[in-house]
Amino acid sequence: MTVWDFRVMLNREPDSDEYDQLFEAGLDDCAIVGGSRPYLMCDREAGSLLEAIMSVVAEIRTVDGLWAVGVGEEDAVTLGDAARRHGNRTQASLRQLVGGQRGPGGFPPPLIESENITLYSWAEVSEWLRTAMGDDIPEVNRDIALADAAVKLACRARATHREDQVRRLLEVA
Repeated sequence: MTVWDFRVMLNREPDSDEYDQLFEAGLDDCAIVGGSRPYLMCDREAGSLLEAIMSVVAEIRTVDGLWAVGVGEEDAVTLGDAARRHGNRTQASLRQLVGGQRGPGGFPPPLIESENITLYSWAEVSEWLRTAMGDDIPEVNRDIALADAAVKLACRARATHREDQVRRLLEVA
């Protein structure tokens, strides 16, 4: 088995009793990082990254009033965000790749496109830049983006009391 290193954002910072409950639930391989956006930094052994994340999220839910609100780093990026994460490309360079003025074409499509903003998946963009353009940037595990989307969807479903409907939708989609 592999030890997976990831973080899971919490809805709020746990108090001392909840901290003990998290430890007793099996989260002794995670450290709580407090502040305005508290999260768990985890080193979990599992067969896959998704299995590791699922087990941590399930253990968090055993503590009343706590739940996961996100996983890892935000996947949705603007071209400016992508340029900053890349470090060696400018927003203008990425815009030319998107428009097909440079590069081989086939830049990943946006996740969201509106009048005011266009968001891309950093996991998809970074993989495309590495494979299509030969850029030397670290690989992003797409399972982090999938887990983050699933956790955020679960939070939205819970907030609107539609967990069963969303679960059924995922089964048929």
